[in-house]
Amino acid sequence: MCCLNSSYKKHIQNCTCGDLRKTTRTITQFYDKMLQPTGLRSTQCSLLLDIFFNENISVSNLGNILLMDQSTVTRNVELLRKSGYIDIKKEELDCRKKCISITHKGLKKLEEATPILKKAQSKIENGIGKERIEELLKTLKDIERLVK
Repeated sequence: MCCLNSSYKKHIQNCTCGDLRKTTRTITQFYDKMLQPTGLRSTQCSLLLDIFFNENISVSNLGNILLMDQSTVTRNVELLRKSGYIDIKKEELDCRKKCISITHKGLKKLEEATPILKKAQSKIENGIGKERIEELLKTLKDIERLVK
């Protein structure tokens, strides 16, 4: 006999993980569509921004910030490098470590993407309100801390 009776149905339908994944996919698709003119996907734009804000960051530190494993970060960083948006150099003190920095071409690409990102953010904020967005982001951070 199956243990998934009707009393569990409501709990399964209200799965935080599933709901967040659906919302994340929807938001990603929205940003990808908005960013199409730049040639960047939302994931690439986000990664480029993180590199911009953390100049000369190592792959492992970038992975820690993004909560991603090193191989995933390396794969995504390599795509940005091939496009000429970032440089990857060996660290002077430890040649086993690589430092990532944004290039002039990468800065230009971010300048192109910034008004689009602002427009996308405004659409969401205007749709549900800035206060609700701020509360949502706070709640997401609380959940992140809770499950770590």
